[in-house]
Amino acid sequence: MKALFLFLLIVPLLSSTSLSMDPPAKLWEKWYYPGLDFVHFRDIELTPSGDLFITGSIRCYTYPDYDRVALLIDQEGEIIWEVPHEFASASGRDGAVLPDGSFVLTGDATLNTNPTFRALFIHKLSPSGETEWTRIYDYPLTHEAGYSITCLPDGGFAVCGRVHGTGHHYAGQLWLLRTDENGDTLWTREWGITADWGETVLFENNELCLLARGRTDSLPTSGPHLLFYDLDGNYIGGTDYPELNYQYPADMCSASDGGYTFVTGANCVIWHTDRYGEPLWWHDIHATPGDRHEGFCVRRTMDGGYVFSGWYGYFEGPWDDGGSESNALATKKGWLVRLDAYGNELWNLKNNTGHDNFFYSCVQLPAGGYVAVGTWGGGAGYLVRYAPETGIEGGEVIQGITLDAVPNPFRGSLSVSFDLSEPGHVNLDVYDFSGRLVHRLLSDEVLSGRHSAVWSPGTSVPSGCYLLRLVCGEETVVRRCVLLR
Repeated sequence: MKALFLFLLIVPLLSSTSLSMDPPAKLWEKWYYPGLDFVHFRDIELTPSGDLFITGSIRCYTYPDYDRVALLIDQEGEIIWEVPHEFASASGRDGAVLPDGSFVLTGDATLNTNPTFRALFIHKLSPSGETEWTRIYDYPLTHEAGYSITCLPDGGFAVCGRVHGTGHHYAGQLWLLRTDENGDTLWTREWGITADWGETVLFENNELCLLARGRTDSLPTSGPHLLFYDLDGNYIGGTDYPELNYQYPADMCSASDGGYTFVTGANCVIWHTDRYGEPLWWHDIHATPGDRHEGFCVRRTMDGGYVFSGWYGYFEGPWDDGGSESNALATKKGWLVRLDAYGNELWNLKNNTGHDNFFYSCVQLPAGGYVAVGTWGGGAGYLVRYAPETGIEGGEVIQGITLDAVPNPFRGSLSVSFDLSEPGHVNLDVYDFSGRLVHRLLSDEVLSGRHSAVWSPGTSVPSGCYLLRLVCGEETVVRRCVLLR
């Protein structure tokens, strides 16, 4: 109850314009498990109570009892609980928070029965971090890995990654798996020729959308693709982006218009499509020409824009004739970029600490501000919290709309009211905290004045925290609400 009370103290009002903003100030940074052999925090997910679920790899070769694969941290950076490895070594790649407050994660692990090769795993945790079950999915004598996991309406899961991998870089094919709520396999699919994989899987529009790297005879470009499957595993179709040939995908999220937005890892671009994968727009994510950089994550923000994370560095001297780095690459910096709903840059910051650091994942907090998670030179987990943005350059923010919701929390129905100072086209939507559209309350031309709508979720919508988002012209207002069962 205390966590819920604190969660409701601050209700964010976000007004959006396509103007540049001042980068947010750093509130604090913290280090975890320093001095161990290998520590990477790979993914961060926000829980309904505002805590941070982190998956990754924490290894100590001398004392394996120190090894961890996931942990829960509060917004002040304090560890609530930790999840030990169950195998000789394991790497958590992606996690998800379920509607009932439990957790699931996927990754790859070395099994004691076959220590030369890696296997894909799914690990299910209770709300208190206790193991409910672990499932292994593996072919003998090859590498398998899970890179992304998403929850499905029947309580089961879809996972994408790599199968039949060989060599140091795990060359193989894309692997897509669907399981029931207990992790038992319903079906699997493979795609690609060689050196291919599935980076992200989302459930949208009653189908599975995958961000993949690779090629087939029908999709010959060797770069990012969007692939679509129905829930029975039937291949619906895919896309080809010749402009991105030889680039590799980094991450994808759903967009507020029902489409998809993904980013590439090298030569970073943000690329937006409709729900069928057809391109609508794309932009370079700004970096100085010739500098080195890499992207890892893109997340949708509460105003319909995006936040992107990676690392950024530059050479202090020329390359030698052999094409290698003759002078040391200057310190790599965690990289965080905020973009609006059309991919225009709002701010761009580098976490210059004098020590290598990487931002593998990031999330916007419900009360504003951001948390970036990654590694400190590979030898410590790293967490940085940033304040909400302050100050907007180049124009005035118009406060022409208001949005209210009562009662909050609510059980049966939520009464939503809003005021407009001028007439315009209004979209009033409900999203969950992963950015998925739950329900559209209104999409119409509306006169100035006060208006109202009612959201009655029904029993199919689980209890939890949701976001009401009102858009009218260039103005956006977001309110948080809590559904109790």
